Amino acid sequence: MKKFLSLLLVAALLTAPALTLSASAKGLSDYITLTGYDPKLDYMAEMRRALKDGGTYALQVGAIYEQQRNLKIDRLKLDYPHTSYFTDYTTAKEILKAMEDDAKPKYTEEDLDLLARIINAEAGCSWIPDWVQQMVGSVVLNRVNSSLFPNTIRDVIYQPGQYGPVWNGSINKKPSQRVINNARYILENGSVCPSNVTGQNGIITGGGLYTSYYDSILGTTIYFCYT
Repeated sequence: MKKFLSLLLVAALLTAPALTLSASAKGLSDYITLTGYDPKLDYMAEMRRALKDGGTYALQVGAIYEQQRNLKIDRLKLDYPHTSYFTDYTTAKEILKAMEDDAKPKYTEEDLDLLARIINAEAGCSWIPDWVQQMVGSVVLNRVNSSLFPNTIRDVIYQPGQYGPVWNGSINKKPSQRVINNARYILENGSVCPSNVTGQNGIITGGGLYTSYYDSILGTTIYFCYT
């Protein structure tokens, strides 16, 4: 019943008539202390949905979503930056423009091609789930952002002694469209795992296991490990 009433409240807020107050004006989000979040919810999508209304109450709901997104990033130690759209800007139009500007690709075609090729070589089989392919790509990005590894995708992949597909030639195989899509997702949305997960191997290495995937067809396991 509480969940139903909460949904009604949010729905009412999102359909409230537009007012002239700014998103940062004192309102609903100023009186709520956040203690949780939905790990499966795409908060950026929810923020955009709220902004379609443009009214003050809808903007306040969007501000709550933004706070929950930042909380989710902290709790899960995700490699995403905090955002402050709803305090930095005053109208829905301004916030949407800032979100669109930030969403523009900040990678090259070579970055996409190389990331897709290493994902394809490491986990490109048709039966391997998207999340595993995205994890492979995330390890590469985490290494790029780590002081312990080179700072470009090319240099990380071609670092001596790191990726077998470089010396066995499998990196030269053309990736499928699904693999390319997963590589693009990682480049545009960031790593899907904690930033200190920089190991991917057939054995547990480094600082211990974060998660793993057992391939029942090949009989092999991919381990994703902390630094």
